[in-house]
Amino acid sequence: MDWDQLATISQLVTGVATLAVAVFLWNQLKVQHRDSERDFVHAVESRQQDLTIAMWCDDATAKICWKAASDWSSLSPDEKNRMRYIYQMFYMHVWNAWRLNRPGDNLDRFKTQWGQLLEYPGQRRFYEERGREFLTKDSSLLELAEGVYQDLENQAA
Repeated sequence: MDWDQLATISQLVTGVATLAVAVFLWNQLKVQHRDSERDFVHAVESRQQDLTIAMWCDDATAKICWKAASDWSSLSPDEKNRMRYIYQMFYMHVWNAWRLNRPGDNLDRFKTQWGQLLEYPGQRRFYEERGREFLTKDSSLLELAEGVYQDLENQAA
């Protein structure tokens, strides 16, 4: 075997090895991406659970939250302001999950979340006053929330 043939074979082996390393690294990046997405989802859900626990474990806040959910118009301006920030945090959580395409092709989880966020009359009054405006940032999410809102309003009528 002459030197030209040996150089050609070594170049082919180097090319195959480089391709194998590239495929391996690409696969590792996919695994890391999947892991980071899972960690992110866990962090977001933990944050949402912490917010829910904070709302309902403190008696004063729980009373205001129930008052807001039951009858939005009965709140004082200070209570409305407090609840506006609490509700906006929940809306932000749902919007971020939606924006990051967490639902995939399945919208059931988001319909359930909107059902919980709009379950009571006071929650729907907040949606009318401020929620729709907040959701105009994403027309597809607004459309989903609006459908849930309309269903709940029709059931209440």
